[in-house]
Amino acid sequence: MVRALLLAGPLSRAELARRLERSPASITKITQPLLGSGLIGEVTAPTAESPGRPGAPLVLHADRHRFLGVKVTADEVYAVRTDAAGSVEVFAHRPLADVEQDTVVAEIIELVNELSGPGEIQALGVGLAGQMSRFDDTVRANSFLGWDQVPLARILEKATGIPTVLSEDARALTAGVHWSGPGRGMSDFAVLTVGVGVGLGIVIEDRVLAGPTGRVGRIGHTRVADSGPVCPLGHRGCASAFLTTASITQGIGVPHGRADLDLEEALALAAAGDPVALRVFEDAGHALGVLVAELANMLGLPAVILAGDGLGMIAHARRRMDAAIADHLDPNATPPQVVAFTSGFDEWARGAAVVACQWMLVDPPPHHTAPA
Repeated sequence: MVRALLLAGPLSRAELARRLERSPASITKITQPLLGSGLIGEVTAPTAESPGRPGAPLVLHADRHRFLGVKVTADEVYAVRTDAAGSVEVFAHRPLADVEQDTVVAEIIELVNELSGPGEIQALGVGLAGQMSRFDDTVRANSFLGWDQVPLARILEKATGIPTVLSEDARALTAGVHWSGPGRGMSDFAVLTVGVGVGLGIVIEDRVLAGPTGRVGRIGHTRVADSGPVCPLGHRGCASAFLTTASITQGIGVPHGRADLDLEEALALAAAGDPVALRVFEDAGHALGVLVAELANMLGLPAVILAGDGLGMIAHARRRMDAAIADHLDPNATPPQVVAFTSGFDEWARGAAVVACQWMLVDPPPHHTAPA
C-alpha cells in the first residue's frame, strides 16, 4: 500500500483495492494502523462523509519522513536529504583527498552531520559502484575505490546511529528515476548509464529488478561490434570499449597527441567538426543503439532512459544510435521510447535516499530488516 501511494497517490480505497487485488474489507483493515501511525492520511473528507470513510482518498505523508542519500565516486562524495517521495530538501558534496577507507568514511560522516538538521533521519542510503545487491551492507568489487568486502553500512551505522543500507549505484539511480524522476508513472523501463562506466537498472512491473543474486545489470562488457577498441579487461568490441569516458577521450586524444584530453574538450572538438571526434562519438552511438535494441528485444521494454555523466555524447551520437536500434531490433519488437535524462551526481545521491526509503518503509527483506 505504501508503495502504491508513493508511486501514484493520492488514491481512493477502491483504487487501492483494484491495484493490490484485495477486498475492500482487507484494505480497510490495512489502512487503520497506517492512519493511526500517521504514515498515511486522507487528502480531504467529502462533506457527505466523516473522516475515515471510504470516499476520502489516501496519501502518504512524505514530508513527515526524512532520509539521507550518498553517492561515492573516486573523486567526491555527494549527499542529499529528501522526504519519502524523494524530493530533495538540501544537497552538499565534498572532494576526496584519496580513496582510503578512513578518508571516505570521514567525509560521509561529515556530510551526514551537515545535512541531518533537526528531527530524525530514518535511514541512510549509499550508492556506489560494485557488485552489491539491492539492499546490502558490504561493498564488493568496487574497482574505482579498490574496495572489496568492506562492511561500510555497519561502519557508518555505528558512527552515525542511523540505519544504513548500500546499493549498486545504477540500481539506486533507477529507484529515484522510478519514484519521482522521468520514469514516474512507467511500470516497465530501463535506465542505461554512460560515463566512468556503463551501468544498467531495470524496472519490471513497478519493481526495480535485482534477480536471484541481486546483481542484475552487468551490461558493460556486452559485445556490440566484431572489431574496434579493446577495453581494459581485454574485450574487443564490448560496450565499455566504446562508451566509457576513458575510452572516448583516449580514442580522440591519442590521434591528436593529447593524453590529457577530457570529455568536455572531446565534445568541443566534435562540435567544431573534428573528423576523429565525430567518428568516435558515432561509434559510441552505434554501441548505445545495440544495447537499447537488445534490451527491447529481450525484455520488451517500452522505454529506455539514458543517464550518466557521459550523456553529453548524445548530441553527436544520436543519429548512429537510432540507426543501430533500427538495425538490431527484432522485426516483431516495438521500438522503445529513448529518453535522455541529463542530471548531476545529486540525482544519484537522491536515488540512494529512495533506496533507503524503500528499505525502511516498503520492502525490507526478511534477511536484512532495518534496525530498530
